[in-house]
Amino acid sequence: MKILKNKAILLIAFLVTITTFSQEYEESQKINYKTGNPANWPANLDAVRAAPKNHKILLENDQVRVLEVYLAPEEKEPLHHHKWPSVLYIQEAGDFVDYDSSDKVIFDTQKLPEPLSFPLTMAKEPEAPHSVVNLSKTKPIRLIRVEMKPENNNQNIRIIDGLYKAFAEGDIPSVMEAMDKEIIWNEAEGNAYADGNPYMGPEAILNGVFARVGAEHEYFKLEDIELHEMSNNQVLATLRYDAKFKETGKTYNAQVAHLWTLKDGKISAFQQYVDTKKLNDAMGN
Repeated sequence: MKILKNKAILLIAFLVTITTFSQEYEESQKINYKTGNPANWPANLDAVRAAPKNHKILLENDQVRVLEVYLAPEEKEPLHHHKWPSVLYIQEAGDFVDYDSSDKVIFDTQKLPEPLSFPLTMAKEPEAPHSVVNLSKTKPIRLIRVEMKPENNNQNIRIIDGLYKAFAEGDIPSVMEAMDKEIIWNEAEGNAYADGNPYMGPEAILNGVFARVGAEHEYFKLEDIELHEMSNNQVLATLRYDAKFKETGKTYNAQVAHLWTLKDGKISAFQQYVDTKKLNDAMGN
């Protein structure tokens, strides 16, 4: 117990230290990496599993995983991901290039207007599969990465938030990717699209709901979205539909609630609640 307590004290001291560095960290040195839905990333590409030579666990518990990261001069680390948000304290580095899973350049220090100064601290969102190449012939890359494990509900909120953002951008493939293969989907009773309830699986939802909504509406927007944490791996979304039905030319603005259920980072069930009278009036039903 005494050892664990000492480790906890050291971790707190470390976090305080990097927070102080972070306050001094210049805005111009921020590195913006693309991210995605960690639930879609292969478990075998976790940094510790895929690149154990480069990632050593210093401490791990239910809240954090602290990694010591090291790349020798001219070394390329194996492809890997970081599924949790992180704080990085980069102690030493020369020039390096970061590649994504398709070998496209994510970030190249050689293209910065000014070189990075070290030590450097930064906060990062989950990082999709990537691989860093140390370009220096003499200098290693050394850093400490503190990965912050989210509570299930917080992770679920992020997944559903990402789903709504993808829908707003018309990125239906990403919406479908967030679904479990055995998802059960129910439209509100009295809704015209409830005729296929329960929809089983992403393909049934795509053809029975999304395709019909897209074909029958001039526009269909989700507005005023608010997400609420629930127990049992559920997220409640309250929002409004702002839409125009093609056949009748009528518009509607309806109050809506969506109840999402998640399992292992994927959406396993959906239940819609909506003012069906407004929908049916606009559709001429």
